[in-house]
Amino acid sequence: MSLLYQLHSGLRFVVLLVGLTLVAMCFAGLMQKAPFTKAGRIVGAVFSGLLQLQLLVGVALLTVWPWVPRNIGHIVMMVAAVGLAMVMLRKNRKSAQPNWVRPLIGVGGALVLIAAGIVAIGRMPWGTTAF
Repeated sequence: MSLLYQLHSGLRFVVLLVGLTLVAMCFAGLMQKAPFTKAGRIVGAVFSGLLQLQLLVGVALLTVWPWVPRNIGHIVMMVAAVGLAMVMLRKNRKSAQPNWVRPLIGVGGALVLIAAGIVAIGRMPWGTTAF
């Protein structure tokens, strides 16, 4: 149980770091009016994959951790973050003209939802402790 919790908590930093990297790439691409690149697609896929892994670990944690009602807000925010990121990144990938706007909306919105979900359980997104 503690291992799952440590993994879930530690993975948060990786997800936030990759997400912020992609947001920075999106802003740079928009400012330079550059076409969407393969690097943007790769970082988007990494972010989406890590976010899905985070969700999977969170679901596993729910099965072994004692239930606390405040978790409802956390769960709703996190599922919404995963859904938003996946939908916007997929729409961009399937688009005839991929651009930087959809990933920015998807990943930026997901990061806001992630931060709100972390705050919903009484922690800070940048807090260094897992306990």
